[in-house]
Amino acid sequence: MYIGDFPLEKKIKDLIEKIPKLPGIYIMKDSRSEILYIGKAKVLRNRVRSYFQNSRSLHPRTRIFLSKVDDIKFLTTKTEAEALILESNFIKKHQPKYNVLLKDDKNYPYLRLTTQEKFPRLEVVRSVKKDKATYFGPYTMVKEVRETIRLIYKIFPLRQSKDKLDGSPLRRPCLNHQMGRCLAPCAGLISSQDYSEVVQDVSLFLNGKNTTLLKNLKAKMAVASHETRYEEAAILRDKISAVKTVLDKQKIISTSLEDQDVIAYCSEKDQAMAQVLIIRSGKMLGEKIFQLKSLNEMKEEETLSSFLKQYYEKESMLPTEILLPHRIEDIDLIENWLSKKKGKRLRLEVPVKGKKRDLIRMAEENASFAMRMERDKGAVGTRSLEELQTALGLKHFPEIIEGFDLSNISGSHAVGSMVVFENAFAEKSKYRRYKIGTVKGIDDYAMLREVMTRRYSRLLEESAPLPNLILIDGGKGHLNVGHDVLEALDLMDRVDLACIAKGKFRNNLATDEVYMPNQKTPVLFSENSPSRFLMQRIRDEAHRFAITYHRKLRGKATLESPLESIPGIGKKRRLMLLKQFGSLENIQKAPLAELISLPGITKSLAEKIQSLSK
Repeated sequence: MYIGDFPLEKKIKDLIEKIPKLPGIYIMKDSRSEILYIGKAKVLRNRVRSYFQNSRSLHPRTRIFLSKVDDIKFLTTKTEAEALILESNFIKKHQPKYNVLLKDDKNYPYLRLTTQEKFPRLEVVRSVKKDKATYFGPYTMVKEVRETIRLIYKIFPLRQSKDKLDGSPLRRPCLNHQMGRCLAPCAGLISSQDYSEVVQDVSLFLNGKNTTLLKNLKAKMAVASHETRYEEAAILRDKISAVKTVLDKQKIISTSLEDQDVIAYCSEKDQAMAQVLIIRSGKMLGEKIFQLKSLNEMKEEETLSSFLKQYYEKESMLPTEILLPHRIEDIDLIENWLSKKKGKRLRLEVPVKGKKRDLIRMAEENASFAMRMERDKGAVGTRSLEELQTALGLKHFPEIIEGFDLSNISGSHAVGSMVVFENAFAEKSKYRRYKIGTVKGIDDYAMLREVMTRRYSRLLEESAPLPNLILIDGGKGHLNVGHDVLEALDLMDRVDLACIAKGKFRNNLATDEVYMPNQKTPVLFSENSPSRFLMQRIRDEAHRFAITYHRKLRGKATLESPLESIPGIGKKRRLMLLKQFGSLENIQKAPLAELISLPGITKSLAEKIQSLSK
């Protein structure tokens, strides 16, 4: 059976005929029910049919992809806009092999000014919520965030405590107040109205409106000087100087003074690098680089459209204008979607000349440079993997390596870690950590057995991809355990296994030994071997991840209070008691009447609290 010149089984032809002429998404699957591709369409049947009718004009790789299609599912929507959102969510969830995929594991930090509180404070967060607070960012470097906060606390006397304040005195002023860096709202030394003036200045500073801020500060300094408040005037003078220093460092790259995102990308074969320049109030805040992956040879319009949908689906702080390198088919649809998401008009513009086009060229140059760097990095990674396969005699090319380690002290708070390296580079979003549940006491072998069994039993149940190589931090005993687990799960022919152990001189990395199944003697690597460095990185990363989790659990256990064992004493009441009495010892010694006088503390609870000391 043929549609156009494309050979088509009757099953697929019948499926196409059953697809309705409605908006929605289509899901193409192979014979194993693995999702190959997800797309959206204004008219589903016409869109799906077009793949097979225009096969002559398709790239060979796309034709190969279509030959794998064994089933087509669909979900209808009321509008094409709904289909666009549904498509984005499904791609994010299922990560289809032939879709353009946005590869980025970074959560860029924001600054959150808690303007929903009576006395706002500033904090660093990783996501934007609808909580009536004011957000600034994103900041592409943590160092940049820390420097910004340091400057703010130096210039503006904003409170740093996390207390919930209502204006009434809570405690004595802290050291920050004595140093002139806080107005002590916790001690009731400033009204909310006067404090709001400080918050307004902080907001102007973070919004980049430093010229307005300078004008306000100069006016305040003049008034203070006129009223002979010379000490206050001197403080304002120093603030003006600090703001001017920041202003001198900021580079104006857009005279429009608008909030803009500039999008560009560079593509080569099955890879692309996307660049986002973040401009706020005409100033460059930072840049984001994203790696795009697809096994399908896609048109530039489709690549750009896919990127926009995936990137802005999770973005909350939207600009006023997005500059694109070229037009896309869905430009009006995406513009309406983002405008609705922002709550006011957002423009998608394709500049052809002028300063806006210069910004596009700048972003394209950055994307091209990032592509070259990634290609060079990938070449180094490939060489190290090829060397590793040869040196260890691996059956499979070690494209995906999973590394394991354990951490415990005398068997307590025992944990296991699993890290993932793809093409010789860490994929932190795929890391997993395990709290040991079935092993009591010190038994590293049993712990490893539990962790590996849990990991690969689950992968088999979910029909998820397996690694090519498993690397365990340990010696022959750990190797035997790993071998037993893989053999029990019938995975020995599908996955390679190795253990890396420190040799006789444990502080000398050159003595690392690698043990392989069915080999009596360990494999040794030359001092400057790239594959040796790779295995060390994987081992060290697994160790770091395990010990970090172990310390977290141990620290949590250390902070546990005997008060938690009393039914009816939750976190809020425990904190209230500690704030009132200062320590557990003082709580236990407190008179019964004093305990009962506190909100939520009944006579029965008070007696149970006092019994802790007996």
